[in-house]
Amino acid sequence: MADLHPLKWLTENIGLVTLVVGGFAIFLYLKQKRDYKSDSANLIVQEIRYAEQQIRNYRDSKSYPLSSTILPSNSWHKNINLFVNNLNESDIDIISRFYSQANYIGILINKISDLASAQIVPAEQIGPEQTPPPPQLPNNQAWPGQPTVFLRQVIQVAGKFKAQAFLDDVSEKIEFVYNTPAVDKLRTIAAKRWYEFWI
Repeated sequence: MADLHPLKWLTENIGLVTLVVGGFAIFLYLKQKRDYKSDSANLIVQEIRYAEQQIRNYRDSKSYPLSSTILPSNSWHKNINLFVNNLNESDIDIISRFYSQANYIGILINKISDLASAQIVPAEQIGPEQTPPPPQLPNNQAWPGQPTVFLRQVIQVAGKFKAQAFLDDVSEKIEFVYNTPAVDKLRTIAAKRWYEFWI
């Protein structure tokens, strides 16, 4: 009767066991890598969809909620390296340009929000090195009250209008990419099955 002791069998078949364990480890590594790439592609597609919807709403209403974030996360710039073999240069450029412009829109929204919520600092709390010269009135008349506070208000309003003008310009000119072949390729990657390791 053959000796079926497990340790003896493992000792006699150590090469086979090593091969099976190594193969399983490689399978898990490839599956993990594939899942991460698929999840990243899916997240990028969803970020683009969300950003475009926010921009479309702005084009209709001419207003972003000051609390809104166009790109809550920036998965494209974090994971662009995963897709260099799946996308050509023009695809990468199209998506990168969209993300850069959408990110800039987010910066402008934050800037406008900061300017809108900034509190006026009384003149006596501003050091002499920070105090701008008072505005000149016709016939050398003096400004009543605190010219520094007035100037700060003018600067804030002017800054808000300038940021708003930039926001309008970028929001109107940004090119949508959700329905382009570049994003279709990302959708294909996101939809691949777990066993399709070659993508």
